[in-house]
Amino acid sequence: MRIKLATLACTLLWFVLSALISMAFLSRAVLSAEQEFDLLATRLSEQLTQKLQVNDTILDSYAAFAMLDHQHAEQEQLFVRQMAARYPQMVSLERIRRVSQQQLPDWSKQMAARWGSDFRLHAYAAGSLAPRYPLPAWPDYYPIESIQPLTQAVRPLLGADIKHDPQLQQPLQQALRSGRASMSAPFLLREGYRGHVLLQPLNDNALLLQGRPPEQFVALVLRSDYLRPADTTLPAGMQLSLRQHGQPPTAAAYVDIPGQAHGWLSTLGFPRLQLERTLGSEAQTLDLRLDWQLGWFLLSGFERSVIFCQSLLLLLLLAVALRFYRGLLSKQQRRESHLFYLANHDRLTGLANRNLFYDRLQHAISRLNRNGKRLAVLFLDMDRFKPVNDSYGHATGDKVLQLIAARILAIMRSEDTVARLGGDEFVLLMEDVESNREADRVVERLKHAIQQPYEVDGHSIRLGVSIGIAYYPEDGMLIEELLDVADRKMYGDKQPEIERS
Repeated sequence: MRIKLATLACTLLWFVLSALISMAFLSRAVLSAEQEFDLLATRLSEQLTQKLQVNDTILDSYAAFAMLDHQHAEQEQLFVRQMAARYPQMVSLERIRRVSQQQLPDWSKQMAARWGSDFRLHAYAAGSLAPRYPLPAWPDYYPIESIQPLTQAVRPLLGADIKHDPQLQQPLQQALRSGRASMSAPFLLREGYRGHVLLQPLNDNALLLQGRPPEQFVALVLRSDYLRPADTTLPAGMQLSLRQHGQPPTAAAYVDIPGQAHGWLSTLGFPRLQLERTLGSEAQTLDLRLDWQLGWFLLSGFERSVIFCQSLLLLLLLAVALRFYRGLLSKQQRRESHLFYLANHDRLTGLANRNLFYDRLQHAISRLNRNGKRLAVLFLDMDRFKPVNDSYGHATGDKVLQLIAARILAIMRSEDTVARLGGDEFVLLMEDVESNREADRVVERLKHAIQQPYEVDGHSIRLGVSIGIAYYPEDGMLIEELLDVADRKMYGDKQPEIERS
């Protein structure tokens, strides 16, 4: 009782002291986490702002190139290759032209001459990769007339009308209204990853003075995953999302890092840090959201070891020692079982060998001396087995012996012992034999089974068998006496077979 009370008192004292130490460490960890949260938000904002500024620079450069008076396809391809090599987030650069219903025939001929006879004006429905054409008669179309670099994956987009593309309708309308660049929501690109598009009108001064809409647009297709924090590792449990400004949390995000989920018990009583910040340019206005649920994971390994080492270290050591001991014991048992099996079983047939048979016979005799029952020892010798080895080889002979062992096991009871003494000699132990007739019936079944043909390696082999029976205690009280009697009777059973042959 005293030991139990002392154990309980020590446990309670350990718990109280551990709780006080935990509170001291956790207070310091929460304060440090709040400072880290503010610094990380500032660093992420600066990093994302720089990336968005680079995107604006790429688009402005291509727009300036597109407005040059003298342009060659080779120059444009060289320009795009240089931009792609410098900015890995860039997927492609595209040109879009406003084509009226009256201009459509001439424009279609020009594009067919440039891109091939299979070029046609078409559109894509939401969620479908099958083009839709011919299109209804609309006042204006906004088809893609150039894509650089042009790959097999994006070639079907040539001639696609973005005015009726569900992914690009909104940025096109915004660009037409404002006359400035606009940004699409993220969507799955034909290349197989998520991306988005920056669309910018080419504002010719003459068109602006006349109040007419732009005739041409340039588009920059970007990988959205480029906006992920590149060299900044988020703390455990922090969630980050980047969406268009004003979009709800359920809208598609350019970047969405869910963070590692923690159970309610590990975060119980800890504060939740949240931040939402708008960043980017007028064309690329994004909302950065950070959400961090603090918990026990704030503690470092050293700090947690100070709190939990009293119980966890001991538990760990005991578990390791117990597992090591169990492993050694299990390994020793398996080794002993394997050695015992090898020492007491025939390797060819898997039957008991001479040692195991003698041991079981001795135990059976000891039991019968107490209860007064009988047992029978059957000695089996195969007839005409030597010619099998001579004619077909020892490998075939071994297979025949395995089949013989299987047939014997199928006839004998589960409590009987079947052993192979060597060569083509087998010996059987039948316990609790009620009468000689019972053993005689087993002998008949054995002869019938063993004398059936053996189909081995394309050969049909027939064997005979001679069986002698010795009964305990009538034919002997000792093991050797029983085996000698069974052996003599076996040869007596073999003699008629010799005389018939």
